[in-house]
This record gives sequence, structure tokens and C-alpha cells, in this order.
Amino acid sequence: MVKFENEKLRSQAVCLWKEAFGDSEEYINFFLDTHKGCTFVPLIENGVLVSALYLIDGVLNDVDGFYLFAAATFKEHRSKGYMARLLKLAEEKAKQKNKSFIALVPAEKSLFGYYSRFGYKTAFYAKKQPKNLPVPEAENRFVWCKEHIDYILAEHAKYGTDILKNDGEIYSVFGGEYIKVPCERNEEYRYGMLLELDEKSKKLTQLNSYIGLTLE
Repeated sequence: MVKFENEKLRSQAVCLWKEAFGDSEEYINFFLDTHKGCTFVPLIENGVLVSALYLIDGVLNDVDGFYLFAAATFKEHRSKGYMARLLKLAEEKAKQKNKSFIALVPAEKSLFGYYSRFGYKTAFYAKKQPKNLPVPEAENRFVWCKEHIDYILAEHAKYGTDILKNDGEIYSVFGGEYIKVPCERNEEYRYGMLLELDEKSKKLTQLNSYIGLTLE
């Protein structure tokens, strides 16, 4: 499970997630209890959690990295520079763990500009397509760690999340009709970003790569 220093911090983390993303406490606790291999990164001011994010192990083009997930700041603490400090903490944590990059998928297009201020570059491309069409091949894929794969399958079994299994890979289905699939490098299809942390990661943003709910 996700590790916390104490139950008070966990409780605060649940409240933050619920406020930011609107998920139920049952679902949040399910994630925290069943998600192995996930690193919790908190930002604490005066003994109180103000901002937090999670880092999930993954590999891109045989290079080890993190996927940054569920980054949020409590509403009452926003616009104080906490997210900038939190992203720096995530970068330091990744380097401590000998990770070569951090990847993320902005929740909305406007955030591409925000994350670019911290060195993140567009690195993943995807587009919508009806789920009944053949899925294109991707030159490179972000491959989730086994612990995250186990969590995704457990989530599907418990909550009936809509997924499509295709030749050993799994895709999220949106609105019951379409999926996000790999596509060519094109500004219109930019989908995810990557922060290069060492020499091994320097060429990753030049690849035509895909990130999504594909489990290999």
C-alpha cells in the first residue's frame, strides 16, 4: 500500500484528493490500500499538509522513470507557489531513486504551458478513435510497473471500469465509445509531457511515444 508517516497524514491526503478530484473516500482508500509501488510526496507547512502528489514506476524505451499522478493543492493554499515547490520535491525524489525522467499527462490543455515552466516537454501523443477500429502501433510506449498493472486490474474487477483488451494490451474506454490510441507527433495530438533528469533521458522527448492505460 501507499506508505504514510502516520494516520493523520493519510487522512489529510484523502481529504486533499477528495477536494481536488471529487472521488469518494471509498475509492481513494481503495487506491491507497491496493496500490503497491507508489511513492507519496507531500508538502507540509506548519505541520499541515498543503499539497501532494504520487509517483508510479514505469519504463520508456528501456529507461526507468516515474509517472506523476494526482498532483493537487488544497483550495485555501493555492496561488502561494506550493505546487512549484512540490514539483521540485518530486524531481529530487526521482533523482534519489535513480530515475531518469518524470512523465505526466496534464489534466487540461492549459496546463501544458504551466508544466513547461518547470522543464517538462511534450513527449507523448494520442488521439481519440472509435473502439471498434484497429489500434495503431506505437514506436515507443510507457510501460507501467507490475504493481500498477495489478492495481488497474483490481480496480476493473471491483468497480467495473470500462476497458478494452486488445492483443494483450488494455485501453481505457471513454463514454463507452472511443479510446485514446497512439498517433503521429502533431501539436494537435499532444497528450503527455516528460522531464529529462539525466543523459539517458535526453532523447526521450524526441521519440514518437505513447502513454496511457496500456499494460504490457
